[in-house]
Amino acid sequence: MSRSTLSCCLVIKNEQDKIASCLNRINVLADEIIIVDTGSTDKTPNIIQAWIEKYKAHKGVKLIKVGSKFHDSDGDFDFGAAKTFAMKNATKDFVMWLDATDTIENQKEIKESFLKITNKSKKVYFALPTALSDKFAYVRTRIGPRETAYVSGRVHEFMTFTNVNELTRVFIPISIQNRKKNRDLARNLRLLLKEWDKNETSRTAFYIALTYREMTRPKDALEWYRKRIYRFDFIEEFREEFFKALESIAELVLESLVGSEYDGELMDVGMHMIELDPTRVEGYYYMGKYHMKKGEYDKALGFLRKYTTCKRPKGYKLWLNGSIYNGKAILNAIEQCKTAMKYTEVLIPDEILDYGSSGTHKVGNSQYY
Repeated sequence: MSRSTLSCCLVIKNEQDKIASCLNRINVLADEIIIVDTGSTDKTPNIIQAWIEKYKAHKGVKLIKVGSKFHDSDGDFDFGAAKTFAMKNATKDFVMWLDATDTIENQKEIKESFLKITNKSKKVYFALPTALSDKFAYVRTRIGPRETAYVSGRVHEFMTFTNVNELTRVFIPISIQNRKKNRDLARNLRLLLKEWDKNETSRTAFYIALTYREMTRPKDALEWYRKRIYRFDFIEEFREEFFKALESIAELVLESLVGSEYDGELMDVGMHMIELDPTRVEGYYYMGKYHMKKGEYDKALGFLRKYTTCKRPKGYKLWLNGSIYNGKAILNAIEQCKTAMKYTEVLIPDEILDYGSSGTHKVGNSQYY
């Protein structure tokens, strides 16, 4: 079987401060680089041309200027369509999508893993973790066969394939760093709502809910998390997002962001999680917190102590609440229950101090000495 080749595809606009660094971090990984410029008005195109000249990469780098091609009549951009366009202009066996804000520290190791697998089978696609911080990373499909690859979604887009059921998923545990700051939440929400109008999917509902929550609009977030869960059949492909939607409802209720009238939903979410996967700890934790809110500490302990029998997750997990899985949140809740059951009555003085106008006071038989 012939050696597999890889095209790295980027969609950019006004990235003069990042584009050279980005290209330097994929020059070993890529056999070809496809760059789609969607209307840069800064020095980005000049920097790309200078980079091409410096490394004599005229045959290996293709810069395509498309202007406003992927903007709608409102001026809003379609990230999925633009990235699909970049992939369709590639010529190698496999394509990989990247943003200019992505940083690859170990491109040689990624290339070695890619070649080792694809030189045995071409019917594969690759997922890698995207790290947004030192503690938070989530898995995204990044590499796949060029002929069947496309990117779906205006924003929070994802890579998939027309023959995805014929392919085997391979995970490469090497992080791609993306420390982008100051995301435009209003723009993201606008694009997501347009995507919803075009195609109502559970994934879009989830990201609309997540955006509303980041915008501190908890009741709107709760409405969309409900749509994510109750309007669609369970989708195994987005299992972690499904659990995160359940978890987010629970956290909104626990944080009292939507009002105590939603407490019953905490029980519904906890039971739903347990029914879906009794080996995961989240459901037991939220059932415990529900009974704590009800003052039923013995019932709460019964659920919280189940964590000792639950399996710990392996590898990168997108949506897991770390404080639940490392036991800290549960152990704290258990101690709270024990304390509440031990001290069933609040200690108060037998007689309140009575301060008179003269400044003198009398004290009854206080419980405090």
